[in-house]
Amino acid sequence: MSDRADSWLNLDYDTITLRLKELTSAFHAVSIINPRNKKVVKLYRNRVEELHSVCDARWNRRGDCRYCIVEKAMSIKGRAEKFEFIEDDIYFVVAQYTEIEGVPYVVEMVSSMEESALMGVSGTVGVIEKIAHLDLAIYADSLTKAWNRRFYDEKVQEKQYQALAMIDIDHFKDINDGYGHSVGDLALRTSADLIQSCVRSSDQLIRYGGDEFILCFPKITEEAFRRKLHRIRKKVEQLCFAEYPDLHITLSIGGYYEKSIVRSLMPLADRMLYSAKKQRNTVKIGKTVIMMG
Repeated sequence: MSDRADSWLNLDYDTITLRLKELTSAFHAVSIINPRNKKVVKLYRNRVEELHSVCDARWNRRGDCRYCIVEKAMSIKGRAEKFEFIEDDIYFVVAQYTEIEGVPYVVEMVSSMEESALMGVSGTVGVIEKIAHLDLAIYADSLTKAWNRRFYDEKVQEKQYQALAMIDIDHFKDINDGYGHSVGDLALRTSADLIQSCVRSSDQLIRYGGDEFILCFPKITEEAFRRKLHRIRKKVEQLCFAEYPDLHITLSIGGYYEKSIVRSLMPLADRMLYSAKKQRNTVKIGKTVIMMG
């Protein structure tokens, strides 16, 4: 299969038919998708038949994926790739923008990452390491090594946690403007490392965007939650940089303690963060108070 983008343009019926036969020998499933409605199509010489929704048929999922690879390929008019995790199964998915008889489509190619394909010489350990590597490649923020926004979108926001905190570096724009972006990156990396050192491996630090982080706690007592957030704030405040003695980093932290799905906790923690940012270098924590009748 050619990787050149122009090799997928201006295809006629005979060419795409031969191309699909070639792809079917390399992938477990190959489909032509109408990117406007995400339906699988079947091409004939003089007509097009629309079949089922690709999400319903292939992934047993109502509505679009949180990261729609068909939309991505269409938007860049090129190739997009991702790993899809469905329960215990892993799939490698490639979406390629194409134009057939002048009409835009996306060809979706799927391979099942079976254990035999991942095993190699190191046995089950190799499988585990390979899957861990795939997770890191897809979901790790390259700068801070925290989880990235895609991890939040695909893996976290619909899950239930006991508590959540939103963390913002105070006056981060001033750091970038005054010291340069390389020092801004240093501030982000150092802050993320320190936050990670204060929490457990089961707690999840996510770089939500820019200088804003989310910290999710699957299980934690209210008192431990408060202690951790105050400890993080204090540790960052004490940071010193030998090459930049005048550089001082502080955090505004908004936390919310309530067992709920992350998507519901986000606006609650965001309100606490907004309150904390009015003062800077502080922690504000809220919780739902249940009124007894």
